[in-house]
Amino acid sequence: MGERKYIAVGVGKDEKTIWVGHFGISPYYFIYDNDGNFIEKRVNPYSKGQHHDDPNLIVNFLNDCKVFIAKRMGEESRRKLVENLNIETYLTNTKEVEKAIEEFLSQKYKN
Repeated sequence: MGERKYIAVGVGKDEKTIWVGHFGISPYYFIYDNDGNFIEKRVNPYSKGQHHDDPNLIVNFLNDCKVFIAKRMGEESRRKLVENLNIETYLTNTKEVEKAIEEFLSQKYKN
């Protein structure tokens, strides 16, 4: 597995707003670098919910991402991501993807 260095944001079907459901069934993931620059859009092959019993499918699919940004994520999943895989999770109430990235980065790099 390569280095985890990017930020993944769960994005809705409109491709503009944060997915309102659980992160693992987001239709898309927008991938950003640590400076907030857009890298790519990924179509989630597990968006129909078939991953729900195996969240490792999403972890493996986003194998180069060290941060997952979402509106919703199960508490147990969040705990496992942080404790077992060293993946940071960030929940936001912001609707717009770009604002969520800005919010995360501003909080992450506060002095």
